[in-house]
Amino acid sequence: MSAKSNDTRHRCDMRVFSLLALSLGTLLSASAAWAGDLSASYSWKPMKIGGGGWVVGMDIHPTEKDLMYVRTDVSGGYRWDPASSSWIQVVTAQSLPPEYVKYSEYRGVDSIVAAPSEPDVAYMAYQGQIFRSKNRGDTWTATSFAPNSVKMEPNGDGRQEGERLAVDPGNSDVVYYGSIQDRLWRTDDAGATWHKVTEVPVGQAPHGVNTVVFDKTGGMGAIDDKSKTKVLYVTVDKVGVYQSADAGVTWTPVGEGGPGAANIRDAEVGPDGTYYVVSDNTGGAKSSVWKRSPAGKWQNITPSVDKDGGDSLAYWDMAVNPLDAKHIAVIVSGGKSFISKDQGETWTVPGFQRKSADIPWLSAQNGSWLSVGEIIFDPVVPGRLWFAEGFGVWRADDLAAPEISWQAESAGIEETCGNDIISPPGGKPLGAMWDLGVVRFSDPDAYTAHRVLPYFMSAWALDWCPADPKFIAGIFRNHLGFEPHVNEAGYSTDGGVTWTIFPAVQKKEAPKELEYGVIAVSANSPDKMVWTPANAGMPYYTADRGVSWAASSLGSNVTSSGFGALHSGQKPLCGDRVLADTFYLYHWGEGFFRSMDGGASFQKTKTSPALNRYNAIVKSVPGHAGHVLFAEGSQGAPVGGIWQSKDGGATWAELPFIEQAFNLGLGKAKDPDGYPTIFVAGVARGETGIYRSTNAGANWDKIGEYPLGIFDWVDAMDGDKDAFGRVFLAFTSAGFAYGEEKK
Repeated sequence: MSAKSNDTRHRCDMRVFSLLALSLGTLLSASAAWAGDLSASYSWKPMKIGGGGWVVGMDIHPTEKDLMYVRTDVSGGYRWDPASSSWIQVVTAQSLPPEYVKYSEYRGVDSIVAAPSEPDVAYMAYQGQIFRSKNRGDTWTATSFAPNSVKMEPNGDGRQEGERLAVDPGNSDVVYYGSIQDRLWRTDDAGATWHKVTEVPVGQAPHGVNTVVFDKTGGMGAIDDKSKTKVLYVTVDKVGVYQSADAGVTWTPVGEGGPGAANIRDAEVGPDGTYYVVSDNTGGAKSSVWKRSPAGKWQNITPSVDKDGGDSLAYWDMAVNPLDAKHIAVIVSGGKSFISKDQGETWTVPGFQRKSADIPWLSAQNGSWLSVGEIIFDPVVPGRLWFAEGFGVWRADDLAAPEISWQAESAGIEETCGNDIISPPGGKPLGAMWDLGVVRFSDPDAYTAHRVLPYFMSAWALDWCPADPKFIAGIFRNHLGFEPHVNEAGYSTDGGVTWTIFPAVQKKEAPKELEYGVIAVSANSPDKMVWTPANAGMPYYTADRGVSWAASSLGSNVTSSGFGALHSGQKPLCGDRVLADTFYLYHWGEGFFRSMDGGASFQKTKTSPALNRYNAIVKSVPGHAGHVLFAEGSQGAPVGGIWQSKDGGATWAELPFIEQAFNLGLGKAKDPDGYPTIFVAGVARGETGIYRSTNAGANWDKIGEYPLGIFDWVDAMDGDKDAFGRVFLAFTSAGFAYGEEKK
């Protein structure tokens, strides 16, 4: 998908008589800068981690073996591929209509389900639209839903409450959608038209109408000349349960005597027509588990208060075995499960353990918290329970054991949220991300990624030391503040295998401002570093490997670094890769600064690249003293491309051809005496893509448009320092990827 640049920036001191000469020079420069499109010669692959992000929903076809879909909160949706025992992404630049593909607008899926009566048909709620597929998600066609402007939020509080889409079991043209703040919707003609079901209340956002389930035991009926399943239920948050017995023509509230106006979080219908709901304890409410008989009688089957916690637990999901109506499972936030073989009359409460032979890090985590997305019994394999969860997908085959053994089935899912990626010379690439901290990729094509910290932790920035590339500095800060692992910024001396917390951080003696942000290591010594924290804190420097930190000076008139919020994609700080004790800092409001005393003091250079660039990227060029590159970054509205300085920031020139530069990285030179390869994610000739230059930015080749079909933000990138042409990408929400020339 091409993204036309609207950049109309003008230089302040242009003279009218110079416009013609400038225009001619620009045309010649742009022509000379374009070398060619090498996209066909490049291959792109995921850097395999396996899971790592919240799989918040799951749908299993009731009759077609191994036909399963899962959806994620920030990174598309997947279909199970039984041949490879892995998941295939079904939300890509190739599967969606072109008008829904635009750089930075990649999202999670609000709901995705198969049609029970036609296995090849699927529906998906995504980006405010409902799509239909006739080939199991290989390609999608937009329905007429989007003009209704119904809000969707796949990463909101209502993301884990079962599927908001429901397809009539006997008629794949009849589909319902429960919205978070705009009632229930229905189509009777496969999405050609939609109408709002006004008889069902709105519900409280962000949950709204949150579950829709059919009761097949109620039979089919001819309604409006269409055959439809007659009985279905919907739940409305903090309002109650509604039933229709005439295929949606009329609706009746039926929650009285049962859950009432509870925080209902999931609902299911068993093969005998028994209806179940679970509610959580949000806002101090009593949580509960209820069942309703086909005759309409409610029964509270909440597990015993004295033994199991009962109405104080946050029930989030439940499942009914389609092969055994008496076999049900309920799960609470955190992973504690309750299993019943008599429809909730009695319960067993097993523990659990995680097993993952193929993706070792998944079973090597500390802690025992499981973030619930969905549990579903397999309709073909007796007793098998599937679990969509915060780190991926799991299954269990023995629910009668004292401990449920959850087996990982997350191959193919890549949903980590990247913050940084580096590729030190002679070492292995390392990725920093939300939630999982840092991962070291010993082999990006195998599930051997090493998660360096086995507990919940976010990492924000990484850097390496030219004098000792095995020395890696990293900013670790748990964004949720979970004790005891909160601020654990530190360093590694073995290429990222093991880590040591900075002594001042470990002893809680570091300045309180030193959290989040970006870090840079001196070219000549791993003991010398500069750390610019988030939230506009001033830079700090150390000369003793983090034993002590002191505030840097940017001059008497500058009292903040300009670094924004913790989640900012900016990287405004770097160390020169050759010059000793030299660091560079970009301040969006003040300009460019250089330090030549290890970060103790920074002086503003005479000139600066473009100001007011809040997500700018600054990187030094390996092997070239004083060479600095500046990418203007993402600003919402289009801005500019890449600036280059060859004298430590004293003077700057904007490189040709790249109209917008969202991110950049540097890799091995094409020739032994050549300039390091510059890689850019950005826009050139109006086309969004990944570009590279092998001659210091004089000429550029396009090497890809949307790698892996993912049109997500590229939050960080770096080139391989040992293999020419190889580049590594960190997506905002879709994991990590790498590209290289085909062999």
